[in-house]
Amino acid sequence: MYSLVSAPVLGFDLTRMVGGPATAEILLTLLSRTTAEVEAIADRAAPPSPALSLARSHALAAAGDLPSVRDLSGPSAVTLLQHAPIGSLAGLLHCVRTDVLVPDRDTFPPGTAPEPPDGAVALVTDAVCATYLRQHLTDVDRRVLGAAWVAATRDLPEASPHLGPTHDLVHRLLSRIRAAHPAEVRALAVSADRMRAEQQDWSAAMHSSAWAVHVAGRIRDAAAAQLLLVRAVDLAGVTLDDRASGVWNVLSGAVQALMVRDLVDSASAQELLVPCLAAFGPDWLVRAD
Repeated sequence: MYSLVSAPVLGFDLTRMVGGPATAEILLTLLSRTTAEVEAIADRAAPPSPALSLARSHALAAAGDLPSVRDLSGPSAVTLLQHAPIGSLAGLLHCVRTDVLVPDRDTFPPGTAPEPPDGAVALVTDAVCATYLRQHLTDVDRRVLGAAWVAATRDLPEASPHLGPTHDLVHRLLSRIRAAHPAEVRALAVSADRMRAEQQDWSAAMHSSAWAVHVAGRIRDAAAAQLLLVRAVDLAGVTLDDRASGVWNVLSGAVQALMVRDLVDSASAQELLVPCLAAFGPDWLVRAD
């Protein structure tokens, strides 16, 4: 199941989907909103209509047909694994309802946070379905599902998520990724291969950094950074093969380490940053300091 704490996993799935970057944009828009703005979105929910009901039924059917890594076996599994998500649409919609649409959730005792407005849940659910299932829905269904979101966001004030104490440093890396030239993209793939061959303890380092994100109260900030990375990787032209085979892990780990650079232990930070530094060099990091 997706959660904001596990945003690197969500980002990995989105970066391998045709509609992943658009889904990331929706989530980014919501992560920078206040409770009052979420309530304002609810007022723009689409009224019931036969067209909307039909589009929702088509989305439900399409979601049921999506492959999952847990279901893959046989000779075609390796190829399908490039596209198959780790999570599910149902898991993402649960995350949207319980985490994304409740901006002040962490200010409430566990289990007592309020539910978001029904209208906001319906509107955002439709929009996420339209993008997450982009290649499995018709143009008509996507337009019907996304119309209320498009209208609602026109009235929202512009806002972008702040990434906490290391905001500038993370954005420096994201800019470096967006501007990567082909040789650097190849170097990222080499770093990913080396990381895998040396059996480095990337997972343990990511767990350590995720715990630091949680303890520091930077969950929404760190999730936003991972979603911004989805956009950056797309603009950098990293191939699907490279994303699936380790480049996402190299870049996601570096972003996560930078989000808690002031908190995480040095061994974990080095584990997550060195593969990225090997591809891009240290200049961007040194200049940021």
